[in-house]
Amino acid sequence: MNARKRWTIPLIAATFGMLLLNACSADTNSKAGSNPDGSGKTIDLNVMVMLESDGDEAERKSWESIAKTYSDSHPGIKVNLQMQSFAGVEQHRTWVTTQLIGKTAPDIFTTRYIWDQEDLKKGLLVDLTPYYKQKTAYSGDQPWEKLFPPTILQQLIGDDKTYASVPNYVNSVRVLYNKDLFAQAGITNVPKTWNEFLDAQEKLLKINVVPFAFPNSKPGDYNYNWTIRILTEELLAGSYGKLDIDKSGFIEVNEYARGVDQGIIDIEKAPFRDVFAIVKNWSKYWPKGYNGLDFETAGDLFLRGKAAMVMRTSGQSKALFETNARKFEMAAFPLPYLTKENHPDALGKLMEIGGVPAGNMAIPKTIAPEKMEAAVDFLAYTTSPKVQGLLAESLYRTPVIENATLPDKLKGFQFVGERMQLNIYAGEVDKNVTEYNQKLGQLYLEGSSSLDKYLAELKKLMVDGVKKKMSDNQWNKENNYGIKAP
Repeated sequence: MNARKRWTIPLIAATFGMLLLNACSADTNSKAGSNPDGSGKTIDLNVMVMLESDGDEAERKSWESIAKTYSDSHPGIKVNLQMQSFAGVEQHRTWVTTQLIGKTAPDIFTTRYIWDQEDLKKGLLVDLTPYYKQKTAYSGDQPWEKLFPPTILQQLIGDDKTYASVPNYVNSVRVLYNKDLFAQAGITNVPKTWNEFLDAQEKLLKINVVPFAFPNSKPGDYNYNWTIRILTEELLAGSYGKLDIDKSGFIEVNEYARGVDQGIIDIEKAPFRDVFAIVKNWSKYWPKGYNGLDFETAGDLFLRGKAAMVMRTSGQSKALFETNARKFEMAAFPLPYLTKENHPDALGKLMEIGGVPAGNMAIPKTIAPEKMEAAVDFLAYTTSPKVQGLLAESLYRTPVIENATLPDKLKGFQFVGERMQLNIYAGEVDKNVTEYNQKLGQLYLEGSSSLDKYLAELKKLMVDGVKKKMSDNQWNKENNYGIKAP
């Protein structure tokens, strides 16, 4: 980010390292001090960690501390870190695919949960299901999977009830706002409803600031897909019962396939299609040229006081909270919700996009057998309560397990609404849906494509993805799409 100034690191890194050393004394593997295969040789465990920002030294130092403290408490294992960032989601996917197909992937690497099952089915990843079912040195007297909330597991598990990766944090999305600009505009209360949200932005226009720095140059700017998914869910939440056939509290992939196949999910019809006009109306409060505005530049506008609001996850907010370039007080609130005044199907409640697993790590099928036990143990270590708490404190990452402590600075990112169950455009069935939703959305927002054309093209992509998923899994109406009765 152009305006960002690096903050002081040595004290943070040293404190983090000391805390991790203390944590290791309580969470050490019972086999520490020896190679798991009993050979006495040191295992070199090569781990690629994707950094959210290449310039974030705190993130780099934190992972170096995690690797060092793990290696120190497991003398038979040496963790070799490879840390890198990517320009966007597409570049990250290209790297993962190239490494796996070329059989050059490190022993552990950062992937995404929307790719892992695809790669597992291709025989490119290790099936982690048996390990999730076992106790670890860090899970206490319970299987590893019991550490995770059910909503996380439901998003991780594949069609055939397999796990292909391990997340190390959760993405929760919030609007960050400049308290000084809100005060200047006469906004005394944080908006909760959509109309209150629009009223606040009208007031911000009157003091000559951009109300909302909305980046929309590419899918990796996130804001468009987050918004469409959240608002769509608010119009669908009242009819979850039509989709959640097994009554699990989450619309799983086969239930999604059933919904599309039977026309229950049809984005060309109301209320699905109605969300897009709501977002287009909101776009008048975004910067000019928002389709060319990227994520970093939006943050720069916010830091310079040229824009009053941005949208970020807890981890992405770290740089904005800690940089010396920010000269104002800021805080976070959820994206305001739709009411009956906006749409007759609106639930009138906040729907949380949070709870999406992130920072997922996987093990390639090509890993040397003698490294397997160490690799799984390291993954389990990153999800231990103490390490999760430290990641939250140092990197603003919302813990992925239920019994980790949430630091005060993340209280604004605490879940306060109802959990989204469908995640309609999140790409679980076809990862291209997320990408093309944003790209086609650009054309619609700028007026070069009609809503009908936009939705027809996106629907075809969704239907084709569902047909392939049904064919791959031999799902059909006769076998209830593989859905088990509750």
